[in-house]
Amino acid sequence: MAELTFVGAAGTVTGSKHLLAFGGKHVYVDCGLFQGTRETQALNDVPLPVPPAQTDAVVITHGHIDHVGYLPKIVHDGFRGPIYCTPATSGLIEIVLEDAAHLQQHLTQRGFQHEQHAPPPFYGDADVQATLKLLQTVPLETDFDVFGATMHYHNAGHILGSAFVDAHIDGKRVIFSGDLGRYGRPLLYDPEPLDTADVIVCETTYGDRNHPPDALGDFEKILLDGIARGGTIVIPAFAVERTQDILYSIGVLQGRDPQIASTPVHVDSPMAIKVDALFARYPDAHRPFIDMPELPFGCRNVTVHVTTDESKQLNNLQGPAIVIASSGMATGGRILHHLHNHIPDPRSTIVFAGFQGPGTLGNILVHGAKTVKLYGELLDVRATIVNPTGYSAHADQTELLRWLGTLKTKPQLYAVHGEPVSATTFAGVVREKLGLGASVAARGETVTL
Repeated sequence: MAELTFVGAAGTVTGSKHLLAFGGKHVYVDCGLFQGTRETQALNDVPLPVPPAQTDAVVITHGHIDHVGYLPKIVHDGFRGPIYCTPATSGLIEIVLEDAAHLQQHLTQRGFQHEQHAPPPFYGDADVQATLKLLQTVPLETDFDVFGATMHYHNAGHILGSAFVDAHIDGKRVIFSGDLGRYGRPLLYDPEPLDTADVIVCETTYGDRNHPPDALGDFEKILLDGIARGGTIVIPAFAVERTQDILYSIGVLQGRDPQIASTPVHVDSPMAIKVDALFARYPDAHRPFIDMPELPFGCRNVTVHVTTDESKQLNNLQGPAIVIASSGMATGGRILHHLHNHIPDPRSTIVFAGFQGPGTLGNILVHGAKTVKLYGELLDVRATIVNPTGYSAHADQTELLRWLGTLKTKPQLYAVHGEPVSATTFAGVVREKLGLGASVAARGETVTL
């Protein structure tokens, strides 16, 4: 008899870890890092229900750090089993884990570990390289065996390489959504429909709300308002997918507004540049689009900053300009330097284009902080802070219901990867509108499949 234990992303929107126990084997679906408040980060120190050395395999849905960031930690602690993922996700895992190890080391050396938004130092480069050697890639729509369970990846449409897991275990069909993407996006294909299932473990990041209907129009107004202020428009953006979506949108807006077309765009994220290259390496993992060195994702007037010296040149910008740098929630990276420079400047605009996890600097700013502490300095927030939600890569409530509406059976649904209000709301909506059994997963809870 198979069992499922919710180890992470239960009661919170981060740290995804779902432990399957069957046939004497223990297999995680996702193995993410908890991020956010001190209390949430402290969950990374809680012992796992099964020691890493006794864990047999990990099945990864996609390459975001809250789904893969704990992998080097379990490898450091003795895990030696296979880590399954799609080919494009394999490329992303290498990029994000190497960046995470570097960021943890950098923050510790610089003495910023006390900052609330800083991640804990869990592993180093050697642990990351050992992790990468365990990756086993499986294409979409291909069965693969995991100790007698037949599993299958279907496109989830969230980020490059993302998939939801279709697992057949002891006669039960269990679906793990991972993070579900949106419909009609310009760069990625729509999520694949469902068929039948006995159990669905479903993310609920936006389970209690919907995205605005005209994200591009909202973004255009934000850019024009920022240009009118005469200062720099700083966009903290996830290197994985969000930077590419923003470049594509700016490219579209350049074609319809001369002010936006004449505003220089600076990409200051070595990690995002590496992710850009993955789109070329895995053309079947995304929709076709214009992407040339002079037109990255169809965007003109772009300067790419790779070295630290090139990044520092942005301290001397004159007049309106757009600066895109990671990370998206301002938890580390070059964006912190740009925020340090521009938060006190009333001419500047800071655009947090997506969900901001509790406890992150991004969350603190979008919730109206008057002062923030950065690099040990207390800064007055004089810049204009905006938080458009239309660029989230997560399905909203309507899109989640659309996906679940393709079911031919009525499985039991467990709401995960959402803040309590979002998960609870969505479970209620699923019961009311789809007639499914639905409950909110609790961290540490074990259910029989």
